[in-house]
Amino acid sequence: LTTLSPLWLNDFLQFFKGTAAMNGAYVSKTESIRFQVVSEFNAGKLLRREASELLGVSERTVSRISRRVKSEGVMGVKHANIGCTPVRKTPEELKVKVLKLVRETYRDFNMSHALEVLRAKHGIEISYTTFRRWCHESKMVKHVRRKRRSPKKIRTRMPRQGLFLQMDGSHHKFNGKDEWVLIAAIDDATSEIPYAEFFKGETTLNCMKVLKKIIEKKGVPRAIYTDRAGWTGGNKRDNFAQFARACEELGIQLVFANSAEAKGRIERAWKTVQDRLVPELRLNKIKKMDEANEYLQKNFIDKYWNVRNTVEASDPESAYRALPKAAELDVILCIEHPRKINRDQTISWKNKKLVIETAHDIDLRGYTAMIRETLDGETRAFIMGHEARIRPIEKDLPARVIEEIYRDKPWFDTYTLMAAVEKIHTKVWRHKLYNEPLDIELDLGKRILKSAG
Repeated sequence: LTTLSPLWLNDFLQFFKGTAAMNGAYVSKTESIRFQVVSEFNAGKLLRREASELLGVSERTVSRISRRVKSEGVMGVKHANIGCTPVRKTPEELKVKVLKLVRETYRDFNMSHALEVLRAKHGIEISYTTFRRWCHESKMVKHVRRKRRSPKKIRTRMPRQGLFLQMDGSHHKFNGKDEWVLIAAIDDATSEIPYAEFFKGETTLNCMKVLKKIIEKKGVPRAIYTDRAGWTGGNKRDNFAQFARACEELGIQLVFANSAEAKGRIERAWKTVQDRLVPELRLNKIKKMDEANEYLQKNFIDKYWNVRNTVEASDPESAYRALPKAAELDVILCIEHPRKINRDQTISWKNKKLVIETAHDIDLRGYTAMIRETLDGETRAFIMGHEARIRPIEKDLPARVIEEIYRDKPWFDTYTLMAAVEKIHTKVWRHKLYNEPLDIELDLGKRILKSAG
């Protein structure tokens, strides 16, 4: 090109002013070089073969471009379809309809989620590229804040399902106003969510409820991977490791993560769940927790997550174990409180006296009774692994009853009252515990027993 005459520049400017500027089109550097070569060919300064070699096209194409440049000027080097409406262009009415739906109804959906809903509920079939371009042009894109992270080593998935579960709780305003906690577990081998449920707090009992549902539905997992939260007995509550104690009884190995990135599989799942579940609950006008749990378990997990976001395990054999027949989940998944049995066969529990009742008259003083609060809110007592019956009684006999009984006696005073109370207490307790007869007045005994319950 260095040997060509610069006369093509005057022709280029003349043609550009007359045609390109009028049509509002611009030429690229490649097109300007093509125009220069074709102009030299039209002026007879280049052979057809030389122009073909310079442009990298056939000689027939050189002749075709030459005819267009002679008739159209500089626009002859541009593609003939420029300025024409594409045959497969999406109608403008459809674009307006889609953007209106996104703006008014699906404003908090991401682009992939919104396109899925548009196809399923409205029957709108457009490509993701077109939909993405429309959203970016209208500035209706839900951007995710991305942080620069330090590189982490990839960890391969576990080979079998049920071998390793990651368990955590997600605190979020899922219904738009109330702070709920979504407690769930995700299988490391398949990314399946065996069970999840909304609660008002991430307590030990709520986490045990989720574990109970997983065991009833799938079986006993081999290991659970979680953070060092208080309900698992980590660094926050080393002396109250009820969840760790229950896992030990069930034969589940509890593994603690030292960072949120370590259990990244469930942390990434929370982003997807919050991003998709919140707008879906709003779209279905779900505000109550029980309705949200029903939608979560019957629609979101079963029909979306476990269908779209799971993979096949490398080993098809399941690692879940069946619960032993002798094991009782309600006795294992509970909160235990040890209590010392007193000389009168009673224990103290929440400012009340509870009497330990056994089939035989056995002196249990000094033994430890284990009070267990079950997931159903029931209180049960166990002594040396065997359940014992308990019943509440009044802590003390009201002094007003004794005062009412002895008020008319001439010997009534404070010391006599205290002695009478002690004597009557002893007789009443022995009567209740050992069925000994009451050697006091019949009317007095009835009144005391009625007051003592």
